[in-house]
Amino acid sequence: MKQEPYRVLSRARAAWIGALLLATAAVIVWIAIRQMRASTADLEVLLDQSPEQAVAEVVRRVRLYAWLYGGSLLAIASWIAWMASRAIRTGRMPPPGSWIVEGQRIHEGAAASRRGKILLAIACALALLAVGLFVMLWRLAGTIVVSG
Repeated sequence: MKQEPYRVLSRARAAWIGALLLATAAVIVWIAIRQMRASTADLEVLLDQSPEQAVAEVVRRVRLYAWLYGGSLLAIASWIAWMASRAIRTGRMPPPGSWIVEGQRIHEGAAASRRGKILLAIACALALLAVGLFVMLWRLAGTIVVSG
């Protein structure tokens, strides 16, 4: 008897994993917001003491965000493109070897290729968005100057 080439998760386990990922994301966002509030207070003090240093710090942070946001979106786009190319190549969506939830529908043939091509188009759009966001933030950082 031939085994299906997928790793199957039970619905209950998939729900727990989803809840755990959502809770982890919420905690990370909460910590990030607290850190931003604290750093805003530090920047206000620095702005009063040395405006040039404060501007340099803001420029550094905006350029760091450009790398982080652009890089994150580009990594997600790369993963989507990789999955899409596997689906197109194998003619199965999700591609063999993927994790699936118990009872999940598996598309084969033309339907899988069509879904893979749609995912590839989404990955390309996301990659363009990542590059555009990076360029926009980088240029924005270059416009920040001390006035007055």
